[in-house]
Amino acid sequence: MKSSWKAPEVVRIILLIAIPVFFALFNNYFLTSGNLFALMQSFALVGLVAVGLALTMIVGEFDLSVAPMVAVGGLILAKTGGDSAWIGVLCAVAFGLVIGIVNALFIIRLKVSSLVSTLGMMILLSGFAYWIANGNVVPYYNFDASDVLDHQFAYLLSPRILITIALMLVVFLLLKFTYIGRDIYATGSHRGSAQMSGARTSLAIFVTFGCSGVFSALAGALISISLATGSPTLGNTLLVQAASAAILGGVSLEGGVGKIHQMAIGVLILAMLNNGLSLLGVSSATTLLVNGCVLACVVLINGGVRPARMLRRG
Repeated sequence: MKSSWKAPEVVRIILLIAIPVFFALFNNYFLTSGNLFALMQSFALVGLVAVGLALTMIVGEFDLSVAPMVAVGGLILAKTGGDSAWIGVLCAVAFGLVIGIVNALFIIRLKVSSLVSTLGMMILLSGFAYWIANGNVVPYYNFDASDVLDHQFAYLLSPRILITIALMLVVFLLLKFTYIGRDIYATGSHRGSAQMSGARTSLAIFVTFGCSGVFSALAGALISISLATGSPTLGNTLLVQAASAAILGGVSLEGGVGKIHQMAIGVLILAMLNNGLSLLGVSSATTLLVNGCVLACVVLINGGVRPARMLRRG
């Protein structure tokens, strides 16, 4: 009988085991409660952005506006959540949903490529973030909310981490057990065939880009509560990190392929790798190089075991 294991899955398991073993051998602090908690906090931030971005990749598109959306979400929280963090979070999430819907409208109604439309939105949101902040860092003085959100329990968890895990679970169930989840995969696999078979391709794009905007804005709001500040440069590197984590987790840039639990493993691998390199005092340039090498290996293995689908869209 042929093995059900595929090469990318084996690589992910090897990385998931080898990375913590390697760093634990070279730095005694890696496996301490404090460092593992910091690692999971990083997982919470990147994971929340990555799950939304992964949805747009599965549907066969790509959202370039996630990073500035994080910054704008954090600034909206800082500006509107002074009396209540809940109000600030809701305002940020509502704004993210509107931006996601606008991105989807450009793709569906105007037939504009997602790379073009979200690139324009990325530039617009970046300028909007600097306009809101007036080029400065905006403080957020609700320290009680920060204490609650980042309260450590069970060694590795906090409410912020649980929010990310819960939303990953919701998206996992959405994709696996609902009709819209089936339509998302069908749309990403071959849009023309999906439309002819009755799949709701437009709704699939609205849902995925709406989730991407909401999750990015929520990530920005939550990290701004944790840092007690909003900044127009917050999340500048998150697009690269989220995309890398999604690809490491097996989400295909061709569309129609990807599982949220595997993507979560990709986020965890990237978080462990960056955390361990930071503990070893590795420079940011070398960290980017190592990240790129790992990502390139996974992409090459993916390409070697699965032929490209040239007819994804009709």
